[in-house]
Amino acid sequence: MLFSITEAKNIALQYSDNQGDEAGLADAFAQICSFLHDHPESLSWPRRATRPVEFDAAVLQQLAGKYFDGYRKSDFPATPGTIPDSAVSLVMMEVFGYAETDIERIKLEHQRAMSAENCVGALLERYIDSVLRPHGWCWCCGSFVKAVDFIQRDSDGNWLVLQIKNRDNSENSSSSAIRKGTSIQKWFRTYSRKSATNWDNLPPLMQGYDLSEEGFIRYARAYLRTAKQKLQSEGRVPG
Repeated sequence: MLFSITEAKNIALQYSDNQGDEAGLADAFAQICSFLHDHPESLSWPRRATRPVEFDAAVLQQLAGKYFDGYRKSDFPATPGTIPDSAVSLVMMEVFGYAETDIERIKLEHQRAMSAENCVGALLERYIDSVLRPHGWCWCCGSFVKAVDFIQRDSDGNWLVLQIKNRDNSENSSSSAIRKGTSIQKWFRTYSRKSATNWDNLPPLMQGYDLSEEGFIRYARAYLRTAKQKLQSEGRVPG
């Protein structure tokens, strides 16, 4: 594929001034495109769209749009929009003995808990990016790189590749199969069968950067408070 890392960075700079919170993102985007040039099988592309054969300016523009949209999107929990299944309420009352007067409250709390759980994985990636980006790691946000969350090129020119999961059971067989025969290293944050975290078992690629559960909680709390204040100022969530 035709590719220019300088062109990729210049296109990224059209989407970002490369200052403040977005400092380094143009370089990161260019590195991710370089990785995809070397590993075109890792490019995630819409099934019905014609897969690009060259990383020309038009393709880089599409990818840059996805990348910066992915970075800038809010990972504040969304307001539940689905309608709960009424049969679930029946099961809860008949099997677990919940009173009918409590069901509506429980259903709302369940929806909110599910919404909160869905945002934790994204917050984890944001935290890791905040720590690793100054050390040359690139967060593959924007959902156009298959099974890869972070990349870095080492001093020998080899790609170091990481896949991050929030829990040990948060992937299906098809996504785990993508790693077979590759150098992708996987790490997960928490266990599903015991109350423990996995920060003591970081793969070698992630060690030495002071990543920790305490750091993650501090980051997530600050992110959520800032996001909530912004949404409140816009009148999008109650005060």
